[in-house]
Amino acid sequence: MKTYALTYWFTWAFLVVAAAFTGVASLKDAFFGGLFASGLSALLTRTYVRAGARYAPLLGATAGTLWVVAMFLRLRWFGQPDDFLSAQWTLGIDISVHAAGFAGAGLLVALRERHDFGRALAGGLSLAAAMTAIPYGVIAWIDHRVAGPLEVVLLVNADVRPDEGPVRRVGAVRAELTPPEDAFLKERMLVVDGPGGTEVLDEAGRRYWPLWRRRLIYPGNPGGPVRTLVVLLPPDLSAETWELPVHQEPTGLALAVLGPAKSVRFSGGPASQAVRVELTLAVGERDGAPFYRHLQAEVFRRSPVGDFYAPVPAKGLAPAFPTAAEDAPARPADPVKGRPVRPRFGEPPAAK
Repeated sequence: MKTYALTYWFTWAFLVVAAAFTGVASLKDAFFGGLFASGLSALLTRTYVRAGARYAPLLGATAGTLWVVAMFLRLRWFGQPDDFLSAQWTLGIDISVHAAGFAGAGLLVALRERHDFGRALAGGLSLAAAMTAIPYGVIAWIDHRVAGPLEVVLLVNADVRPDEGPVRRVGAVRAELTPPEDAFLKERMLVVDGPGGTEVLDEAGRRYWPLWRRRLIYPGNPGGPVRTLVVLLPPDLSAETWELPVHQEPTGLALAVLGPAKSVRFSGGPASQAVRVELTLAVGERDGAPFYRHLQAEVFRRSPVGDFYAPVPAKGLAPAFPTAAEDAPARPADPVKGRPVRPRFGEPPAAK
């Protein structure tokens, strides 16, 4: 009975401590989830003893991996969507932690039959720590280089007079270009200071302003270097989905100019082969002219066997003037000049 208890409590304590250090789960989830996982490890105690120190860690690592896969499938079939997405993002670390805990427990029990408790405990802890630290270090390095936060800055055109700037809604967060972004754009486009702040002009002389900036973050990886992708959204584009590359460097800055027929002009250096952004634009028609209803962005990670992580979505982004909704009313007529009022930057729709 003491051997069964030793296997159980070693596995449980290791899972809780490893979860606290790796962030694979909250302490509450690790505490209660580890209770059940450690029960499986304890059931294999006699198998560990019979296998000996040579094969017990292998059996333990296999059992830990199968346990995580079983829990992953349970969430996929019977769990909540948010819990399943979280399990997708942390699957690699979860397998590493459980395989290490089970393997360390197996080695501990196998050595205890032939050596004193101190040597057995040291051997089990050393193996479990190495099996966790090495894969976790590799995954953390990959996340640092590939899956760090991605900041998307959207530049849009507004139909205003040459001496006017876009009128923003009162209280709206004002998107601004940072000095590095300003210098980067000046190398590729004409950037001037105008009535509405910093303006970017394209080859056709159309003026663009930053409408919003969003930082898209993979759960479990909020820190690290931040890539920046500046997206130029020309007017009168049809409803389409674009695949946008991002810079290869973790702190890289790139520019993507959208075009018709899903075309993209990308500049800023070598593109990453592991990360892409999908931008989907929905377009409506009002007063005989197209207007942008809403925008949706998703970040995907690629790997040799498919997308490495679940996508990180950002929905309901409004690149329209005024802020567009599905039932946005027509532009009101100017009571003085008798013509439609030009749309304003972030201005709420007029009341019906």
